[in-house]
Amino acid sequence: MFSKLITWIVLSLSMLLSYQLQAQEIETVGILHAVPSKCVALNQGRTCYADVKVTVNAPSEGDYCIRESLSKKILQCWAKADTFKYELDFSSDESLSYELISKKSRDVLAVTTIEVNWVHKVKTKKRRWRLF
Repeated sequence: MFSKLITWIVLSLSMLLSYQLQAQEIETVGILHAVPSKCVALNQGRTCYADVKVTVNAPSEGDYCIRESLSKKILQCWAKADTFKYELDFSSDESLSYELISKKSRDVLAVTTIEVNWVHKVKTKKRRWRLF
């Protein structure tokens, strides 16, 4: 009876410890959030439009910028801040990524992607030759 109680306590503590470690990992990964992270267009190849809210929870106070990953175009910068929000008018026919960078070192601190999906995908028709 006593050994079962000790086993239960050890298992409970190990589960609690692993849960806390997972929560810490999620907090360190969650610097840059985009909502919604998916945009749905009606047909493949069409431009998808969405009002995306980007939230930043930087690890420390500093000078930060949000930029588009492909074009490296800077969208907005903040000075001496650690949490801030940005509203993005998203319009694209393909998925795009956005980066949080340090203004001084230009190091990429976090990346988020807005995925573009379609309701109807373009299907290619097979052409068959008929003699009769």
